[in-house]
Amino acid sequence: MTFTIIGCYPEALKYKVGVSTFHIKGSLIQKGGGFLKSDSFIVITEYYSRFMQFEKESPIYVPKARLVFPNKKGDFHINFDLKATSINLSFIATGYKLHNFFFRRQIGVGNLKYNVELIKSESWKDEFFIQTRPYLEKFILEQRYSMPDSQQLFIGNWLAEVKKNLAKK
Repeated sequence: MTFTIIGCYPEALKYKVGVSTFHIKGSLIQKGGGFLKSDSFIVITEYYSRFMQFEKESPIYVPKARLVFPNKKGDFHINFDLKATSINLSFIATGYKLHNFFFRRQIGVGNLKYNVELIKSESWKDEFFIQTRPYLEKFILEQRYSMPDSQQLFIGNWLAEVKKNLAKK
């Protein structure tokens, strides 16, 4: 089991042996160390296996998304719903490249510790319009994610603020 984890996941991921993964803790830092010079948030998408599956078809997964905000030091704590089969974490900060981490629940893997080093974007404007904005807009437009209205509103306001700031430059 240990070899599978080491081979499939980033070196920054630490885990404890356990029955199941209940939470993921970690810190957001700037590549090379130090605190981020930007506010950040994490989009969590948990995938739930649907009970019904047709013969010779792959399983159907229902996504559910929410936001988590790291504290001022960049520390975060994410509860991993026991009914979810996998989780995707998207780390977002103004001026930094979007960073994703996907984890599929595995027997024998306990709680995770994941320290994320975000890389400063050399062309933030291009990256925002090509990657970050379209990625975030789907959580507002597609109701299948069941993201709370207040969190959809936060994303919409954040996107508008970044776009306004980029237009000034």
